[in-house]
Amino acid sequence: MQSDDTTDFESAQGAEKPSGLRAIWANTLEPVAPLPWYRRVPRKAVIAGVVVVGLFTALTVAAVTGAGAPTRHRIVLTDRIGDQVRLPDEDSTLALRADYERRMTALRPYRELTVAGYGAAGSPRTTLTVIGLTGSYPDVRRELDKYFGRLTMRDPSGDPVVDRQDYPTGPLGGALDCAVLDYPAAFQTTCAWADGTTVGIVVDETGASEPEELARRTLDIRAAVEVEAKD
Repeated sequence: MQSDDTTDFESAQGAEKPSGLRAIWANTLEPVAPLPWYRRVPRKAVIAGVVVVGLFTALTVAAVTGAGAPTRHRIVLTDRIGDQVRLPDEDSTLALRADYERRMTALRPYRELTVAGYGAAGSPRTTLTVIGLTGSYPDVRRELDKYFGRLTMRDPSGDPVVDRQDYPTGPLGGALDCAVLDYPAAFQTTCAWADGTTVGIVVDETGASEPEELARRTLDIRAAVEVEAKD
């Protein structure tokens, strides 16, 4: 009779077998602690988290240090450009500078302006006018359109801009356009370049240069006056 009771007790125990952590503990001498949280997180989720954190860190460093940003330039006019020397400001140069200065308060991209007239040494006549603007210009084509558009608006008798074409810009990039200016009183030739941080304008006051010739000359001028901004 005792044997039957023992059998029934063992059967009841078998029907209530431990599961989960109770089963693990039942087969070991010491209790086994639950796995830490980082062991329970899927490996793909961990890798994705590391990538996101690394990318955020890199973007933060770039924003603070400016790493990866394009090189900023500014225009500094020199005392001599080729065989031309910088002349004392004439009335026309002063008027041109004043005109641009008035518009700098409204045209927020422009931060710095320089204007100078050049001519043969010993001559008071300006044969070459150079204008340099420094700022921020995300749309370089728009800056050139604004320049040539102002020339058109300045002449009520018609559109003086003739044969406007784009030309190679050289290693400094951006855009370069040149045209003939057909005014009632005289011909002029002009070229203008724009990149992310500078706008430069060259005007041959004599009108003797063809656009292709002035484009080549403008590249030399640009290489001499567009310098890397240090600040």
